[in-house]
Amino acid sequence: MGNAARMAGRAAAGASALRDARDPAAWRAARDILAGALRAEALHVLAANGVPAQARDDLAQAVTVAVLERIVDGGVAHGHEDGYVAVAAKNRARDWHREQSGVYEKSERLEQEGLAAPDLDPHAALEHAENEQRLRALAERVARLLETAPARYRDVLVAVYIDGVPIDTLVDQELFEVFPLDVSDDAVAVRRRARARVDKVLQRARDWMRARLSTDDDPTHARGDLR
Repeated sequence: MGNAARMAGRAAAGASALRDARDPAAWRAARDILAGALRAEALHVLAANGVPAQARDDLAQAVTVAVLERIVDGGVAHGHEDGYVAVAAKNRARDWHREQSGVYEKSERLEQEGLAAPDLDPHAALEHAENEQRLRALAERVARLLETAPARYRDVLVAVYIDGVPIDTLVDQELFEVFPLDVSDDAVAVRRRARARVDKVLQRARDWMRARLSTDDDPTHARGDLR
């Protein structure tokens, strides 16, 4: 909300003037004004998201060109231009940080999600992007923790939450490995004991993971939803 309010609709006003232009000279003048408003907002958002000055100009130019083309093509809802460029710049800043960190994973949001729907609510898109970033950070933390988990916990968590193995299949494995039947065994009772063992290990593995997620000093701290 702060970005769009700070610009007071300069991009929206520029886009409106562009649509109203009746001759080539007026159209070019309106386009240049709009480009300046888009660039100013892009630079502000890039700075607010930690992009250093030496990298901002090129990134702001790329954002400006992409958003301006989309506006000219009619792909941005009227009045949403300021929020639109803010979303695009924030996504570009995120991509830049990933590239610098060595774990760059190209986001297509600028050309796809961030700029795809003409009636997109830019603030909802921004919130969606931030939520996805938090989920990816959580997934990375879980993957790191799984590498250090006791083998029994790691095996059951991977089986249930990553491979999607049904609990009944784990119970069958437990029966085969731990409870070999002979003719005198009560099959129902043995299966019940095997299920209890699986449930117990799974619950302990969940507790182990939750405890470490809750104390992890990662700045994107969040609890996992292991249920």
